[in-house]
Amino acid sequence: MKRRRVFGFTLIELLVVVAIIALLISILLPSLSRARELSKRLVCASNLSGAGKACKIYSSPMINPEEVWPIPAFNLTARRTSGGTGILYAGEISDDDGDPDAVLEQDPSRVTPSDEGASALSTTRALWMLIRAGDIQVKQVICPSSGDSPDPADEIDIYYDFQAIEHISYGYQVPFGPNQTRPSENLDTRMGMMADRGPYYPVGSSVADSPESDDGLDENSAPPEWKAFNSPNHGGRGAGEGQNVLFQDGHATFERKPIVGVDQDNVYTNMYNMQNSEGRWWGRAPQDDIAQCWFPGEKSLGNDDADYSSTDTLIYP
Repeated sequence: MKRRRVFGFTLIELLVVVAIIALLISILLPSLSRARELSKRLVCASNLSGAGKACKIYSSPMINPEEVWPIPAFNLTARRTSGGTGILYAGEISDDDGDPDAVLEQDPSRVTPSDEGASALSTTRALWMLIRAGDIQVKQVICPSSGDSPDPADEIDIYYDFQAIEHISYGYQVPFGPNQTRPSENLDTRMGMMADRGPYYPVGSSVADSPESDDGLDENSAPPEWKAFNSPNHGGRGAGEGQNVLFQDGHATFERKPIVGVDQDNVYTNMYNMQNSEGRWWGRAPQDDIAQCWFPGEKSLGNDDADYSSTDTLIYP
C-alpha cells in the first residue's frame, strides 16, 4: 500500500494568515467607523429637517396668522437662569399653558416653582410644544452621534419641558426678545433656526468648560482649527467635526464651522458688534452675560435695547 501524504498549514503559514487578516481589519475598521458616523449625520440632518417641516406647518397662516414658529409664553422683562436642566430660562407660564401646580405634583424637576407657580421657560420648551402636539416624537430630537437618550415621559401632555439636557440633542433660535428676532416665516431664509447642541451649555449641576476666543482664528481658518467651537455631538467636546444646521427655508446641512448665515456669525454666540468681524465670529457665550446675551443680536448696533441686529442667529442650548 502507498502511504498518502497529508497536507496542512505550518505554524508560520498560519501566523502569516492571521497577520494578514489583522492587517485587513485594521484597515477596514476606521473606514467602517467613518461610514457609520456619516450615516448618523444623515439621520441627524433628517431629524432637523423633520422638525423644521413641523415648524413650518405650525406657522401656516391658516393655523397661525402671525406665521411664527413655536414660541413658549414668556415675560419680556424677565431675564434669569434656573431649573434642573440648566437651560436658558425666562418668564413664566401663562394661564393658557394649563395648571402649573398639577405639573409640579407630577415631576418638580420639569418646572421651577416661584410665587407665580411654574416660571421656568427655556428654548427647549419650543420643541416640547411640537412633541406635545404630536407633530414630532421624542426620538426625533436625539442626534444618533450624541449618546443622548429620548425623554422617558409616558404622558407627554402633562409636561412643559424635557426632563434633562441629556434628552435633547438640538438647540433652537432663542425666541425671547423682539418679534424681529423670534423664529418665524418672516425671517431671512439664510438664518439658522435649529442646530446640533452647541459647546456653551451647563452639564449637570456645573457649567462646562467653554471654548475661549482666539484672535488667530477667522472665517478663512481651516475647519479642524474650529473643532473646539463646534457642537460636541459629532466628535465630542472640544473635538467637534461640525454641526447640522437647519436654516429658515427648511433645509439642513452639515457645516464644518459654526459661522454661517446672513452675517456669517457664530450660531452659538450672541453677536455683540455687527460691524466688527470678531464680534460676529466670537460674540458672547450665552452664560457669560445673560443680561447682554438674552436674545439674538442684542445691543450689537449700539448700547440701547433697541439697537439690535435682526439677522443674528443664537442657537441654544
